[in-house]
Amino acid sequence: MKKKIILISNKKYLHHILTLPLLALAASPAAFGGIQLEEVVVTAQKRAQLASDTPLSLTALDSNMLESKQIASIADLQMVSPGLRTGQQNGINRLFIRGIGLSSFASGADPSSAFHVDGVYVGRPSFQLSSFFDVDRVEVVRGPQGTLYGRNATGGAVNVLTKRPTEDTEGYANLTAGNYDLLGIDSAIGGSLNSDNSLMGRVAIKYLDRSGYGDDITALHDVNDANQLSIRGSLKYIVNDNVDIDLIAEHHSEDDNNYYTMSFGAYPGNTLTGTLGEADPFNLAGLPAGINEKFSHDAATALQDGSNDRESSAVTLIVNADLSSNLQLESITGWRDGTRHNSSNSDGTSAPYGNTFYNEWADQLSQEFKLAYKTDAWDIVGGVYYYTEDITNYGLVPFLQFGPGLNYYESGDMTIDAYAIFGQATYSVLDNFRVTLGGRYSDEERDTTGVFHGPTAIEETDTSGKKSWTSFTPKIGLEYDLSENTLIYASATEGFKSGTFNIGQVNPVLDPEEVTAYEVGFKSRLWDNRLEVTGAAFFYDYTDLQVNKVIGLATVTVNAAEAENQGLELAIQAQLTDNFKVDFNATYLDATFTSFDSVNPLTNLSEDLTGNQLPGAAEKAAGLGLEYSLPLSGGGTLTARADGAYTSDVYFSEFNDNFQKQDSFTKINATIRYDAPDDKWFVSVWGKNITDEYIVSNMTLSVALWGYPVFGAVDPPATYGLTTGMNF
Repeated sequence: MKKKIILISNKKYLHHILTLPLLALAASPAAFGGIQLEEVVVTAQKRAQLASDTPLSLTALDSNMLESKQIASIADLQMVSPGLRTGQQNGINRLFIRGIGLSSFASGADPSSAFHVDGVYVGRPSFQLSSFFDVDRVEVVRGPQGTLYGRNATGGAVNVLTKRPTEDTEGYANLTAGNYDLLGIDSAIGGSLNSDNSLMGRVAIKYLDRSGYGDDITALHDVNDANQLSIRGSLKYIVNDNVDIDLIAEHHSEDDNNYYTMSFGAYPGNTLTGTLGEADPFNLAGLPAGINEKFSHDAATALQDGSNDRESSAVTLIVNADLSSNLQLESITGWRDGTRHNSSNSDGTSAPYGNTFYNEWADQLSQEFKLAYKTDAWDIVGGVYYYTEDITNYGLVPFLQFGPGLNYYESGDMTIDAYAIFGQATYSVLDNFRVTLGGRYSDEERDTTGVFHGPTAIEETDTSGKKSWTSFTPKIGLEYDLSENTLIYASATEGFKSGTFNIGQVNPVLDPEEVTAYEVGFKSRLWDNRLEVTGAAFFYDYTDLQVNKVIGLATVTVNAAEAENQGLELAIQAQLTDNFKVDFNATYLDATFTSFDSVNPLTNLSEDLTGNQLPGAAEKAAGLGLEYSLPLSGGGTLTARADGAYTSDVYFSEFNDNFQKQDSFTKINATIRYDAPDDKWFVSVWGKNITDEYIVSNMTLSVALWGYPVFGAVDPPATYGLTTGMNF
């Protein structure tokens, strides 16, 4: 496979890739007498490579794949990426890769899988859901990425790369209508802005309006509706043959009742305190007749209309310079600012006892300088990184049980300063054998000031603190080409998730989460590039895993002792005929605590949780996609596609109780699309979750004061619609 490895500076890869002999061959079906699988260029190792040449377990999807597989959000990725699972709580993205993800939704908590947009790390999970439009490519990298990605990549990383301006004037305009009064607009236009094509621009917009998947039958408004608007503007300036600059700015806003808290009733053996029985003239029972506790998209709360209000803005500046034929410099500067206000119901009833109001303000600034050096024998990437973030949190719960004006609140702010220096070098010992060594030194400091006030407290409790951590995360990797089209690899890596404070909470400071991981895998393209088979086996050893637990009136985050993850992954893509394509993926995951004692809040007894499945980790998952394209006599094409994804049982509690669990399920999406001759326009009829599976994406146990209610979030029910669009 070595002869396929090529040097492509990131700034020009879209242009250069068209001239590469390998991809030119792959783009010419006549070369092998038939259509072949697409090759995707990725930057998962901070340099441009073909996905099939990258010695990592990853899923790479270009814009055509995203469209054909109906991948319109981060949540949709779990249909096609082995080992990935998503869920949200109050609009906080809780991404799990190979069973490792964010268990806490406290302000200041960090994700366990890094999330990047155009090379910029997005720190707050609550602002990771806004950039998925006009996307050129998505990369899901599985496994710890401590060397190149650094902090908070113990599970892996997701990279979203948006479309950049081109010289040719081009664009599209898509209109979508569907059930639940869905109206969506997705459009972009771009091209050269001057006569010598040195300045190019692009503007993209996404609008989404939808009524709710259910009703709040006591507050009398929709729940899980959507009213969202996103806009992005991009400029590319080619200074000369060696230097170019990209400037990207975007803004996103939401004002609706999305990310609504759904009640699953009291934990068995308990009674919700807001349930007043027969003496309930205002229907405060929380789950009145007509609402099934576990299988309804309706709710019954005391929340006012407009429970979700958020905005975020981002600016990214990317400068690429060819310093020589072998040496490239890249600078990525990223700024992001966001606010979110979410109302949530924590008591599980329509009584106004546990209404919770989350308010978070965050702004971040990051700078990365990276050098890439390439010769026949060496492939080296190294750089320095700086990240700073300011987070302000104010959470309020009016505890009306204790009387008016007796409020529970947490308030404070935190400053994060992180520095890193990193390097990774790959040396070709032989034409078919390469060795990689890498390492990253990270220094992180967190400084928080804040106060906590309980509902019966006389004075506030100071929650201020300051702490710093350092970490060195090395990597060693081996690659061997069994043949021109088959690669095997092995690696040992380390990763760390930063320690932190929960802002404004009486919560002990959290130590970093650390992992040592071992992986072996293979990638093979066979049958004249019509068949791709990839697989991996892995083992993780975790220490100080950060998990949530209920203590008294609060949900806090603690460091679990130890955990181990081990598993197998397999992915297959096959172009069986010129018209028929199949893709398949499967994951087996054994993710368990190896040493963790915790007090069960329901029994007040300490339990040994050794051997319990990690929350959010599914033992088995599999996906199957079938696509058939039929050329029509008039020059158009009719394409039918179906995707199914199976997920085994998922526990949402470290105690692995059956009440806080999503049973195994299979989700099916389908679409039928007509493309006009020359791809000038299209129309598609589509459906998601067409069998209407009720899928819980998250469950959280609340406190004894309200009768141990269990609340969380659910995925959308069956949705369907029609999308039509034109390309120009």
